[in-house]
Amino acid sequence: MLILMTPAVSRAATAELLIGDQEFTNAAAMTLAEVHSFLQEHASPLATMFLPDSDGQLKLPTEIIWFAAQEARISPKVLLATLQKEQRAITNPTPSQRQLDFAMGYGCPDGNGCSDRFRGFGKQVRGAALQFRGYLDDLAVKGETIARWAVGRTKVTGDGVEVAPQNAATAALYSYTPWRGGTNGARRIGGNLSFVRIWKQWFGRGAWPDGTVLETPDGIRWLLQNAKRRRLMTPAVAALRSANVAVVLVQQEELEAYPEGISIRFPDYTVVEDPGGTRWLLIGDTRRKIASREVFRKLGFHPEEVESVSIEELGTYLEGPAIVKSAQDPRGTLIEEIGTKKRYLVMDGQRRLILDPFIQHVAVGDDQPVKRTAKELKKLKLGDPLRLPEGAIVTASKALPKAFVISHGLRRPFSSPRALELLGYQWSDVRHVTNAALELHALGDPITDDALTESIAPSPTPVARALPEPPRPRYLSGLSVF
Repeated sequence: MLILMTPAVSRAATAELLIGDQEFTNAAAMTLAEVHSFLQEHASPLATMFLPDSDGQLKLPTEIIWFAAQEARISPKVLLATLQKEQRAITNPTPSQRQLDFAMGYGCPDGNGCSDRFRGFGKQVRGAALQFRGYLDDLAVKGETIARWAVGRTKVTGDGVEVAPQNAATAALYSYTPWRGGTNGARRIGGNLSFVRIWKQWFGRGAWPDGTVLETPDGIRWLLQNAKRRRLMTPAVAALRSANVAVVLVQQEELEAYPEGISIRFPDYTVVEDPGGTRWLLIGDTRRKIASREVFRKLGFHPEEVESVSIEELGTYLEGPAIVKSAQDPRGTLIEEIGTKKRYLVMDGQRRLILDPFIQHVAVGDDQPVKRTAKELKKLKLGDPLRLPEGAIVTASKALPKAFVISHGLRRPFSSPRALELLGYQWSDVRHVTNAALELHALGDPITDDALTESIAPSPTPVARALPEPPRPRYLSGLSVF
C-alpha cells in the first residue's frame, strides 16, 4: 500500500543549500583540455563551433568558457551546468542562433526579453561568470546581492517558495535565477533545481537511479537503465513501465544530461523474431525463447502478431528460461497453500514465495489464487522469493523513517528527506512493504545530495578581494594546452 510520510524538514530544505561555496568557486576544477573533452564526450556542437568571444573574435567555446571561469574565479562546471539549464546549449544538436546568442540567459530578466547589449556567446558566458563573482563579492562586503538575496534571510522565489539560502553560492544562484523550479501544481518550472540535477548527473554520482521513469513537458516518458535514457515509445508501453514506480516530472535539459539509449517499443507478451528466425516472448526486461513453432502455435499466437527485432535491440533484454511446453502460462500461476495461506508464483515447475501484496500485484495483477495442499506444492522445486520491482520507492516498519529506491536489485536508502525531494519524488510515492520483502534486497549505496561535498553547515562567505589579472590566453591551436 501507499503511505503518506511527513519528513521533519524545513519548508524548502531542498532549495536552501544548492551547492557548496568551494565547489562553486573552484576555478581549477577543470583544465582547458578537460572542458574540451567534456564537450566532445557529450557530442556537443560546441566542441566544433567557432563563436564570438566578448570582443567579437571567433574562438572555440571551450576557450570562452574556461577563460571566463578563470577571470571570475568561478568553476567551469558552474558555467557548463548553467549553459544546459538555460538553453540546453550543451546537448542540443542543432541550437538556434538565438539560443547561442543568449546561451546563459544573461541580460534576459523575467518577462522583459533579452537585451541586445549582451547578445553573443562570449558576452553571455563572460558576463554571467562576472555576474556570479559580483554577487559573491557583494555578499562578502554588503551582506546581500543587488537582488536582495542574503545568506540566512528568507525571500520568496518567482514560483512562490520561501527560501533562506544557507550559503553564498545558493544566494548567488537565486540572484541569477530567482526560481526554485520543479513541479508547482500542474506546472513544471525550470530553475535552480534543474541546475542541481544537471550538476549531480554530470559532476556527482548521478541524479536519478536506474529504474526511474522520467516524463518531460511534452508528455514523453523515458526509463533510465544503465545510466541511459530509453524512450517508452507508445502509450501502452509507457503505462506498463510506469505502473509500479514513481514518475518524476523533469525539464528537457535535465533529461538530456543522460545519453540516449535504445528505445523500448514492445509491450509485455509481444512475440518477436530475430534475424536468425528465432522467436522470443518478451516479458518486462526478459526474453524467453519459444522452443518450437508448435509451442508458438499452441500458445495461441498468430504469425501476423510477430514483430521483427534487431540483435542489438534484443540484447537489451535478459535471457530467461525457454518456453518448452505449450500448456504453461508464461506469466505463471498464483497458488495459495491451504492452511498456511502462503502464496507462490508457480512457473516452469518452480514455486517462488510472495512476501508482499505489492509484489503479487506486480507479478499477476488481480488474478485470484488457485488453492493447493502443502503435499502438492512440495512436488515443485522451491525457488528464490519474488523481489520488489526496479524503480519502486519503498519503506518497511523496521526501516522507518528511511525510504529506499530499488535499483539493480539493491535497496538504496535516501540519505535524507532532502535527497528524496531534490530528485522530484513525492512522499506519497513511498510504498509500505513487509520487512521480509524489503530485506530480500541487499543494502546499496545511499542516494545522497552529492552536489554538496562540503558540510551541510553553511560554509563561510568568501572574502572580497581584488580580481587577479586574467591568465594569458593559450588557445587550442597550440597543442601544448593538452
